[in-house]
Amino acid sequence: MTESLKYDVLVAGGGSAGTSAAIAAARRGHRVLLVEEMNCLGGVSTGGGVAEWFASLEGMGNVFDETLGKMARFGARFANNRWFNPEYLKGVWQLNAEAAGVEILFHASVSRVLTTGDRVVSADITCCSQTLRVEADWFIDSSGEGDLCALAGASFEKGDAKGRVLHMSLTAWMYDTGEKQTLWLPEELTPIESEAELPGLGSGWKVSENRIYLNATKVMNRDPTDPFQLSAAEREARRQLLRIAHYVQRFEFPTYALAASGARIGIREGRRVTGDFVLTRDQVLDREGALHFDDGVAVATCQIDFHSLSKAGNSGWRQRLEPYNIPFRCLVSKDFANLMMAGKCISVDQVVHSSSRMTPTCVAMGQAVGTAAALATELRTDNIRKVPMETLRAALIADGMELDPAEHRAFAPDNSDFDEDDEAPV
Repeated sequence: MTESLKYDVLVAGGGSAGTSAAIAAARRGHRVLLVEEMNCLGGVSTGGGVAEWFASLEGMGNVFDETLGKMARFGARFANNRWFNPEYLKGVWQLNAEAAGVEILFHASVSRVLTTGDRVVSADITCCSQTLRVEADWFIDSSGEGDLCALAGASFEKGDAKGRVLHMSLTAWMYDTGEKQTLWLPEELTPIESEAELPGLGSGWKVSENRIYLNATKVMNRDPTDPFQLSAAEREARRQLLRIAHYVQRFEFPTYALAASGARIGIREGRRVTGDFVLTRDQVLDREGALHFDDGVAVATCQIDFHSLSKAGNSGWRQRLEPYNIPFRCLVSKDFANLMMAGKCISVDQVVHSSSRMTPTCVAMGQAVGTAAALATELRTDNIRKVPMETLRAALIADGMELDPAEHRAFAPDNSDFDEDDEAPV
């Protein structure tokens, strides 16, 4: 039997974008349900173990500012504040959501979406071998892979012209035991003999006196929206991780041992839901200075971080970008009146996605759509597009978001030209 529930806002996916969206809507007094598949909030930044903020951190809104402040008070930020301890972040996101009044469902997935015309009516949530039917006025897809939108029948793109998406990575931590480690690798795994043979982004970063952070696995040519391919990617990443740890112990840090790895593989790219507007590479590249849109509701600061789709190792295209606005039109599904997106699955092309997908930017997007849903409820409108942009932007500015790209700092720690031997993304 299906139990029926009613909320003002349903947020699918409790990662950085979804949690921010839920907080923004709930703290204005609205009833919000946040649905998350794992056992914690924060998504890839926490359960996924991706313990790095790869973008500028200022001006992303008070939801992120509060999170940063609490992490600092815990002493949970490392190495120029770019890396952090994800275990504390799990608690910070949860406490912030609870304080705002968000209702949270862990171990829960959207399994079916019901629509009527251009409206999403309800979503079936599967949890603990039960199905809950949740009706809502406004739906936000922050699942990363655009699962709710896909189930609703919304239009989307995926990957390049051949369907290839950016690679997946399983992150991990190593710690200093103070004793030389036993060197052993099962015979079915091939030892890595040189830095050139490492599968992904090098052999890790020493982010504190006794911690190494590994974002070093690279699993290519797997579709994260395919059940069997996703499981195959998890298995391949774990094989790579054992080989990388063995390499680190042999050649760099003989006293370090594996301490933890992500509870799930980090997915860089899944579906990109088609919105009222698609932000493209030409728009973010072919310009001088900041890129403004009248409906800009968040600012992206990160470089193009496009990893090679066909080559192992740290190959790819990294290029500094001037900060740019993300238009609200990129956060609204073109097919529905009450369905928005935040995070990795927004309406951009693959190159822009390689920049806009970073966690601080996702938090800002989440605050933007959560605030939009709250305003739409307060205005009693039937279409999210009827929320006046000047009202939404004023609310975001009042809540600490800097919406002028010219006031932001470009984030570009790496710089490399695209390898002409690879196929350039289109």
